[in-house]
Amino acid sequence: MYFEQVFTYAWEHHTGRGAAVLSVACEPEEAGRPRRWLLLAAQPDFSELLAFEDAAHAREFATAVLELPSSRRFHERDIELYETGPGQDRQATLTVGRDPADGLRAYFAYQSFYLFPDRDGRPGPAALGLEVVCDDVDVERAKAEARALLAVLDGAGPPTMCP
Repeated sequence: MYFEQVFTYAWEHHTGRGAAVLSVACEPEEAGRPRRWLLLAAQPDFSELLAFEDAAHAREFATAVLELPSSRRFHERDIELYETGPGQDRQATLTVGRDPADGLRAYFAYQSFYLFPDRDGRPGPAALGLEVVCDDVDVERAKAEARALLAVLDGAGPPTMCP
């Protein structure tokens, strides 16, 4: 798999062992498979890739970041991701917001879950997946990344493999 990161927001992980990151990447069309927009959520030791439904879904994330107020006022927007796989499904919520319980600091929060069907294929047990949280987002830096993502989605950004 080859992909190009278009939105990247990295910060020092709270353990001090390296960086955590949230990134939106584009995977080009290949062998009859359509282009995909992917969310990469990573801590120093673990990472997950989960596909957005389409470019409009990736645009929803960029828009949520651009709507993040620069001033300290409440804001919260969830972007839901869902992917079906063999023997399990994955679901994740990516939240862009300002935390009313923490002085309205800007944050990103990603939490995934693995869903396992029962023998009859109905929803069965769920398990926690990866959690990646940045609880002190630099709003202007995040907005610059979101504008770059929108430019690529609109075909007006720098030349990429995923116009």
